[in-house]
Amino acid sequence: MTQFSPPRPRRGRGFGIAATVVALVGILPNGIVWILAGTVDPNYGWLVFITLPWAVLMGAIAGVLGIIGITLARSEPGGYGWPVVGLVLGALQLLPAAVFLTDV
Repeated sequence: MTQFSPPRPRRGRGFGIAATVVALVGILPNGIVWILAGTVDPNYGWLVFITLPWAVLMGAIAGVLGIIGITLARSEPGGYGWPVVGLVLGALQLLPAAVFLTDV
């Protein structure tokens, strides 16, 4: 009879991948608008007013998921890579809104 080892939990990695995907879902529309406004027609710039709140919402959600992933990754083998990437992308996503609102 063969004994199988129990599967290793990967909740930290799962939350990290989810945080990264959520952050990219928020970054993509904002990046498209910036590219369109910079290259095709400057009149596309008004779309930032639609995509910026979406980016802030997705950045906040990605930050929370990244923090949860880092917390869970402490107790599991497998590393901190994905949760840290998700947390950093979520934080970077909040910077354009901070610059826009503070008028720097």
